[in-house]
Amino acid sequence: MDHYQNDVLSLMKKTAVLENDWLQRLQQGDEQALTAIMRHYYTNLYNYGARFTKDDGLIRDCIQEVFISLWQRRESVTAILSPRYYLLRAVKNKVLKSLDRNKKKADRAYLNGDEYDFFIEFSIEKFIIEKQISEEKAAALRRTLSLLSKRQQEVIYLKYYQHLDHGQIAELMQISRQSVYNLLHESIMKLRNLWKPEIVTQ
Repeated sequence: MDHYQNDVLSLMKKTAVLENDWLQRLQQGDEQALTAIMRHYYTNLYNYGARFTKDDGLIRDCIQEVFISLWQRRESVTAILSPRYYLLRAVKNKVLKSLDRNKKKADRAYLNGDEYDFFIEFSIEKFIIEKQISEEKAAALRRTLSLLSKRQQEVIYLKYYQHLDHGQIAELMQISRQSVYNLLHESIMKLRNLWKPEIVTQ
């Protein structure tokens, strides 16, 4: 296991401790715990919501509704095993339901087929720093990522940027676990044509 993977695991463990503390405090009615959760996850939730629509106001309203619901259900929040997954799924459901209600057909590609807009901007800077790769190679990596299919981009994003497991990714993308594995395998094989195996690992 390389230095980057160790750092990711360490960060995930620290985050898990924080999440457990936030949920316990939230259950007790601590508003500051809700604020801490919002600050920690807001950008991730906004970015994921932006995969489905470019409507900034709709995304922000949906996120707000999710946190209001979380507060209203605070007495049972300690049953949540993964706050990150719980919030991503809740925002996705809110956004899709809002799009359905508003009949925004132009933004409903996700509901109508396998391909849909994916607006996430992949952050490559961490690879430049941690893997000490050149700006030229970083630009090539960006180009490589842009050549992946929309679903390949999404599975890479959920796996390596949101650190979800295969089961969680399958539920969010509404596909089977085997499909998640296949998409990851295909994506990684494409990326490994340009990069060393240790940069992207399963």
